[in-house]
Amino acid sequence: MSNIDDILKENKAKQEPYKVPDGYFEDFTARLNAKIDAIEADKAAQVEEERPVPMTQGQRVWMALKPLLYVAAAIMILYGATYIIVQPKVKRAVTETAEKVDRNKVNKAIQEYEDYYQYVLDEDDIDGEDFIEYCSVD
Repeated sequence: MSNIDDILKENKAKQEPYKVPDGYFEDFTARLNAKIDAIEADKAAQVEEERPVPMTQGQRVWMALKPLLYVAAAIMILYGATYIIVQPKVKRAVTETAEKVDRNKVNKAIQEYEDYYQYVLDEDDIDGEDFIEYCSVD
C-alpha cells in the first residue's frame, strides 16, 4: 500500500502534461453556434440541390405511358417467340393432314373405280379387255 501512495504523491508533484489554452471557454459558445450554423447551412444547400425539378406535360405523359409500353413490348416478345416456336409445328401438321386427305381421296377414287369395274363385270359378264375397250370408245 505504501508503494501506491508513493506513486500517487509522485504523480501529483508532476505538472499536468495537457492544459486548456487560455481563454478557450470564454468564446466557446460563440464558436460552437457558428459551427452548428455552418452545418445547418450545408444541409439546407443539399436539400435545395436534391429538390426535384417540376416535370413538363410531355414528361408526365411519358411517365404514365412507360409501364404500358413495357407491357406491350413484353407481349410482342412473347407472341414472336411463340410464333417462331409453334409455326413450324403447325405447318408440319397441316402438311401431314393435307397429304393424308389427298391419300384418302386417291384411295377412295381407286376403291370407287374398282367397285364400278367389279359391278360392270358382274352385271354384263364382260371380261376385263372388253371393259377397257368399252371405256376407251367415245
